[in-house]
Amino acid sequence: MNDFRPVALTSILCKCMEWVAAEELSTMVGESLDQKSSLELNISKTKELCCAGYRVPDTPHPLPGLLKLEGQVDVQTTQSRATPHSVRLQCEALRESIKEEMRGRSVSLTTDLWISPTMEPYITVTAHYITKEWELKARVLTTSAMTERHTAVNIADRLSAVIKAWGLEVFCTVHDNAAAMNLALELCEQSPKDIGCTGHTLQLAIKTGLILPEITKAIDAARRVVGHFRHSSVATCTLKNKQSQLRIKPKKLQNDCAVRWNSTFIMLERLHEQRIPVQSVLADETVTKLSVKKSLEMRASHWELIEQLIAVLSPLAKATKVMCGGLHVGLSFIYPVMCNVINTTLCVQESDMGAIRSFKKTVREQLVTRFKLESDGLAESIPVVACLLDPRFKHLQFLPERVRDHACNHLHQLLQDERPAPRLRPQTPATATATVENDEDDVQAADDEAEPVMKKSRLENDFEQLFGAHFESGRKEAHSTPAAELRAYYATPQLPTMGNPLQWWARNQADFPRLAKLAYRYLAVPATSTPSERVFSLAGNTITWQRASLHPAHVDNLFT
Repeated sequence: MNDFRPVALTSILCKCMEWVAAEELSTMVGESLDQKSSLELNISKTKELCCAGYRVPDTPHPLPGLLKLEGQVDVQTTQSRATPHSVRLQCEALRESIKEEMRGRSVSLTTDLWISPTMEPYITVTAHYITKEWELKARVLTTSAMTERHTAVNIADRLSAVIKAWGLEVFCTVHDNAAAMNLALELCEQSPKDIGCTGHTLQLAIKTGLILPEITKAIDAARRVVGHFRHSSVATCTLKNKQSQLRIKPKKLQNDCAVRWNSTFIMLERLHEQRIPVQSVLADETVTKLSVKKSLEMRASHWELIEQLIAVLSPLAKATKVMCGGLHVGLSFIYPVMCNVINTTLCVQESDMGAIRSFKKTVREQLVTRFKLESDGLAESIPVVACLLDPRFKHLQFLPERVRDHACNHLHQLLQDERPAPRLRPQTPATATATVENDEDDVQAADDEAEPVMKKSRLENDFEQLFGAHFESGRKEAHSTPAAELRAYYATPQLPTMGNPLQWWARNQADFPRLAKLAYRYLAVPATSTPSERVFSLAGNTITWQRASLHPAHVDNLFT
C-alpha cells in the first residue's frame, strides 16, 4: 500500500516537475533539439506516472534537475508497484494466517451495525480468543456492506456466513441490546450463546436517572454555558486569559453527546473544574452581554447538584473504561464492580440532595434489573462462570451465599462434561520403537484415560516403605475426579486484583486441565461490543465524501 502516492503530494510533485522543466530548458541554450525533446518526454512520462499514483521509476538516464527537488519533496525511486491484485493476495494471505491461528480455538465474537458518513450500511464482526500461550487476541473478521434490510433473519444469515467462511468454533457473541440483534442471535445456530454489551446496558440504566426532572434542569443549564463558550471565540479567548491569571491548567469545555452518558459526565466534570474562570468571564460585561448573562446564569443549587452528581458518576465512568479494554480479561469484572457500585456508590447518604437520592434509587433499580442480580439464572450466567474461572474472584464474595453455592454446583457440572487434555508419558529410547508400532493402541488408550498414569520408581517405592508416614515424595498428585480438581483449585491462594489471570493459568494449567479448557472459552469473552465500535470510529475517518467511490470490498481489506 505504501507504493501509492497521496493526491496532495502528487499535485505538488507535478508542479515541481513543471518548475524543473522550465529551469532546465532555459539553461539548455546551446543544447540540441533532440536533447530538449528527450528532457520534455522524460518529464511528461514522470508526470503521468505520478498522476497514476505510482512512484518515479528508475531510468537508465536519470531525469536532469530531479535531484534539486531533494529536501522539498520526498521522491523515492522503485520498480515495484502495488496493484489491486497484489493487495488482494496480501489480504488473502493475512486471512489464511489468522484462520490458521484460530483453528481449534474457542472463539467469541462481537458484532454491530453502523452507517458510514457516505450513508452506506456496514456490519462489523470481531473475533476474540486465547492462544496456546495464554495470550488474548482480537481480530477483525469482516467490515462488509449490508445493503439488505437490517432484520433479525438477515443479520443471523450474515453472521452465519461469516462464521462458516472462517471455519470458527464460536462460543459466545457479544452485541448491543437492540431487539433485532437479540432475535438474530437466537436464530443464529452457529453461535449457541450470546450476552448483551455491558457498556450499552450501563448506558440504558444511567440514562434513566439522567432524565429525572431536577437532574435534567441542571444538565441543561450546564449545556447552555458550554455551548456559549463553544460558539463564542471572544469568550473562549477570555477564558484562556482567566485560566492563565488564576494559574489554572487551561482546558477547553466539552460538549456532550446524547447517546453517550459518559460524555455528559465529562462535560459536567470539566465545567465544575473550570467554575471560577467561567463565572469570571460571564461576569465581565465587556465580554458577556447582560441579556446573555441572565440566560446563562446557573444557580448555587445547580452547582451543588452537579458536584454531587459527578461523585456518583465517576466510579461508573471508570468501570466502563476498564471493562471496555480490548486486550485484558474484562468479563469477570462485571459483577464484582456492579455489586460494589450498588452497595457503596449508590447507597443514599444523609448529605445527598433530594434529586441525588432519586437518581441513586433509580439507577440502582435499573442495574439490579438489567444485570439480573436477583434472577434465578444469575448463578449459571456466563459472567459468573468467568468469575469462578478467574483466580482473582473465584470465591464470589460479592454474591449471596445461596448464589455462590449454586454457581459452584454449576461449575462442577460443567467440569463433569469436560475431559482434560491427555498428557503423554516421557519415552525412553528402549520404548520408542514399541510406541511407534503400537501407535493406534496408545492413542486409543490416551483417549480412554481420565488422568495420566505416573508410575513410581523402584527406589521411591522402597523409600516409601522404609519411612512410612514420614515419607514425602514432593509429587503433585493428579486429580482423579472433577470434584477433586475443583477443591484443589479453590485451595490455591487467591490472585491479587491487579494480577494477570492469563499468566496464572499459563503457570497452572497442567494442575487443572479440565478447568483450563473452560478458562480458554470463558475468559476470552469480551465484556462489551466496543471492539466493533472502535472499527466504526476508524472507518469513519476513511470512508468520507472525499473517498465516496471506495469499494466495499476494499473497505473490508483495509480493516481486516
